[in-house]
Amino acid sequence: MEAGGNGAMRIPDEKMIRELLDWRPRMGVLSVYVAIDPADRGEPWRVELRHQLDAAIEAEQGTHGRRRALAATAERIKTHFPEQSPPSGRCHIGFCEIAEKHGREFWMAAQMHREKTQVVDRDHPHLTPLLEMLDEGAPIGVLAVSAERVRLYEWALGSLSDVQDWEAVLFMPDWRERKSQSSPDPARVQGTSSSGHDQFDQRLEANRGRFLEQVGGLVAQEADARKWRRVTAFGDPNQVDQLRSGIQDRVPVELAEDVDVISQSDHGQLLERVEAAVELENRRRETELVRAAIDAANTPNGRGATGLNEIEQSLTQGRVRHLIFDAEAPEPDVHELEDDLVEAALRTSADVTPVEGEAAEMLREYGGVAALLRY
Repeated sequence: MEAGGNGAMRIPDEKMIRELLDWRPRMGVLSVYVAIDPADRGEPWRVELRHQLDAAIEAEQGTHGRRRALAATAERIKTHFPEQSPPSGRCHIGFCEIAEKHGREFWMAAQMHREKTQVVDRDHPHLTPLLEMLDEGAPIGVLAVSAERVRLYEWALGSLSDVQDWEAVLFMPDWRERKSQSSPDPARVQGTSSSGHDQFDQRLEANRGRFLEQVGGLVAQEADARKWRRVTAFGDPNQVDQLRSGIQDRVPVELAEDVDVISQSDHGQLLERVEAAVELENRRRETELVRAAIDAANTPNGRGATGLNEIEQSLTQGRVRHLIFDAEAPEPDVHELEDDLVEAALRTSADVTPVEGEAAEMLREYGGVAALLRY
């Protein structure tokens, strides 16, 4: 993330999140989440953004000076999206200091899909949707696996990039089958048996297996260095299992599809498969998290909690290890409450996961919030 401008932007790290968490400008912050559909040339997002910026100015009930500062900040946000140059990315996020001049700004862009544009006027950045996007778009490894070639990609925030491409070099020396010599007397010379074929095939498979296992070790190194949550694989299940044996549980490896994509040169087609796999895996992970928290909360002496009062108390005591909450709650006052919970969790180095779908529905029976506790 960079201050101001439309330059290259990076995924916010913990230091940047902490900086935003502590940021309290004198007149507050306009937090902007812009949902862009690049295929819609009519740019309805631009109309919606202007509408919400105007609404934020109209809603200002404070001093005349703050209203002027809001108007000036809204104009700076509009100029961030020049009419002549369509923005890259499907989602733009900005945190803009409310000031008449020279207000500080943080902007980032991502290829993550977002349902709606949102403008929020508060005394601090509205970080919850950002954390939701970072959780949904957390970096993972992507493998295209075949018997003699493996391609490794990284998927992060909706973008797919090349990492490594390994190809086996298999040497087949003198143990290849030799053709038998012809003889005028077939009874005296026997033809070559099928054992030659069998030996060749067995050694070829053994070499392929060693190749996949060695590549698995290299994939594990990349996963450690890049802090991948998991690795998603495409290919034959047996070959993926051979590669997994080389990873040795250093990172989870999930088979997304039994399909050969090794020669697929179009990143767009592979990206569609990856995004579908990411969606399924994220929902599965969230459901498991919610179930674990609820089970722990319902177990005597279990390290889990549900319900707002208990969660707030646990956060105050620094006991929360992982905060889990419903990301689909529509009410604005709920979002303000979420911000308070998220801030308390981040300040005590707790993990934060907003959940959707089935996991969110499960949470609503418990006030929309749960936690796994440290003790």
